[in-house]
Amino acid sequence: MAIKRIITALPALGALLFASSSAAMVLPLQIGADAGITDVKYKGNSATGYFWAINGTLRINDFTSVYSGYGETTADIPDDSGVDQDFKSTSIPLALQVNLPIVLGDVYVRGGGNYYENTYATETEDGWGVLAAVGISLAPAIGPGLALELGYQDRGSAETSTVSVGAKLNF
Repeated sequence: MAIKRIITALPALGALLFASSSAAMVLPLQIGADAGITDVKYKGNSATGYFWAINGTLRINDFTSVYSGYGETTADIPDDSGVDQDFKSTSIPLALQVNLPIVLGDVYVRGGGNYYENTYATETEDGWGVLAAVGISLAPAIGPGLALELGYQDRGSAETSTVSVGAKLNF
């Protein structure tokens, strides 16, 4: 009996996440720029660095958005002999974001994938990784806003954990 309820509930949940609402059709776009600090782990070594990103979301409905953008991460990570080497990583994320509307903005959870390219000293690698984030976007329905976010990205040999502040524009 319980399995039958779960099977019945799954399509309803899917319809809730992807059914378009009038608010999503009228105000579907949010663009933004984020910057913050990041902890980069690369092949057993780690360092604190910085990152920036430009991004946007396209609302499917009041609860679901598609997220994408472009970001760069930089850090000076020591090699095995202790000499700092330049690390640079670029990523292009594509993720599904689930929004919980609050009085002035959204609390959100995001999960998806990213294409990355890492450069460390003379080594270069690229590929596909995963990303996850949780945050809050404080913004009225139209106009500027502020976002605070905690994020994680797996980029092959590198992992990044970020704390960011961003400016958003809803229209």
